[in-house]
Amino acid sequence: MGSRRFPGKVLAPFQGKAIIARLIDAAAEAVARDRITVATSATAADDPLACYVRELGVSVFRGPLENVVERFQGCLRANPCDWFFRLCADSPLLDPSLLSAAMRYQDGKDIDLVTNVFPRTFPKGQSVELIRAATFAAIDASRLTPQQKEHATQIYYYHPEIFNIVNIESAEPKLAETSYAVDTLEDLIHLEHLCSQELFPPKVLMQEVKRVA
Repeated sequence: MGSRRFPGKVLAPFQGKAIIARLIDAAAEAVARDRITVATSATAADDPLACYVRELGVSVFRGPLENVVERFQGCLRANPCDWFFRLCADSPLLDPSLLSAAMRYQDGKDIDLVTNVFPRTFPKGQSVELIRAATFAAIDASRLTPQQKEHATQIYYYHPEIFNIVNIESAEPKLAETSYAVDTLEDLIHLEHLCSQELFPPKVLMQEVKRVA
């Protein structure tokens, strides 16, 4: 809720429904709704978000504002699992088929992360990361830089020699130059306009995955 460029953006209406609600609906097409948790901060600014999400019947975990790694690790302790998706709340047009594609690799015993941003060949706002919980839980947050604490999966991409990463690539890499994410009010207005046109958003085409490490 404390976005500097667009305060409160995750509760902003997009096509008649809050951005966060649209993301939850998309995630629920691939993951059972009762397994979805919104991990937000414990600051008062995020009280309205937590209240709204609970009214949707979705669980909420609240932790540190800036140390997102620690927040996610606390969320994992409260919601034990083998794998979890990290999805950004500014993505009202997330394609659920990307989640399903990532889940095909969850039986890989040597895989730590399934992603589609290493390198990015999909639009911003279509980012998906499926993370092995045991690997993430073992990260020592106290040894990370402030930036790595804030950007929860940055440590994976900075050290691909340590982690086994699978990257899902688009059949149209130039899509990486576009954005379906909402960072500003102007982005929201732009996406609303695009969605008023037929055949938008376009169906994302995928090709074979690439093993990075």
